[in-house]
Amino acid sequence: MDVFVDISGRQIRVKEGMVFSTFRLKDKKVGEQIELTPICYIDENEIVTDGKKLKNIKVICEIVEEKKGKKIYSFKKKPKTGYKRGYGHRDKLMVLKVSKIEKK
Repeated sequence: MDVFVDISGRQIRVKEGMVFSTFRLKDKKVGEQIELTPICYIDENEIVTDGKKLKNIKVICEIVEEKKGKKIYSFKKKPKTGYKRGYGHRDKLMVLKVSKIEKK
């Protein structure tokens, strides 16, 4: 049983017990549980994409930890003027664990 979930502008394929990371969610802390509605549900026999049927399926995730992503460096330079500038960026990430997928 696989489920596609839309979270933080990304679509992620999740299974029960899976651990994945996504962009940090505001107003959420470590240890809390999040309830997500799927955009696609894949079972052994069927694929469900109808919105009315998907409202009965819920993905319950637990926030495991917060961390920083890999540092991305960027560099600018203009020739003959001596101008150069380097800067970096790190995304704030949240690690989520899918505790269960409920189907009513």
